[in-house]
Amino acid sequence: MNRQSTSLALRIVGVAAFAVVAWRKTVTSDEPWWPSWLGALAVIGAIVLGVWWWTRRDDGTRRAAVAARPGWTTRAVWADATLGDSLRTLGATPGKVRGGTRMTLAWSATELQLWRGQTVVLTLPWEQVWTITRTVGQAASTGNPAVELVTRESARFVVVPARRPDGGMLPATGAQVDALVGTLREARQGSGTSVPPAR
Repeated sequence: MNRQSTSLALRIVGVAAFAVVAWRKTVTSDEPWWPSWLGALAVIGAIVLGVWWWTRRDDGTRRAAVAARPGWTTRAVWADATLGDSLRTLGATPGKVRGGTRMTLAWSATELQLWRGQTVVLTLPWEQVWTITRTVGQAASTGNPAVELVTRESARFVVVPARRPDGGMLPATGAQVDALVGTLREARQGSGTSVPPAR
């Protein structure tokens, strides 16, 4: 489990424990029940608001990056737990990339890129991308349908697409990932790159 998901899980557990304590105090005390419950609701509201704000901020940064690069097709993704090491193997210097880091997969007629915010972390010409398949990615504590790309040098990297192309909090379904794999293969084929048979 990455630090982001661990932090979220701990906050959820904390809110649940707070709610249980407030409920027990309500049923075992002669004091008014509403102060405890108002406190619990305030904490829950603050967490929901914080997650919403964080998501909107990241999605806004991604949209700015897309607007600055017209002509590219993009998909919001999360990093698989192995992505940081894979990027370094490919010669990229992405900084610290944990599983669950928000990124953008982008492609044009000639190449594929991975963006972190508005920074291009990796660029691969289509002729360097050998296979594009569906796999399972560990972007948080559980596996989700993911896209695996393998280069001609056998370097492998995995990203977990978001359900909505422009971001959000839910991972893509298996059918959506299959469709994305098909789209990426078509883009690679359209570039005139000689590719191996799909597996």
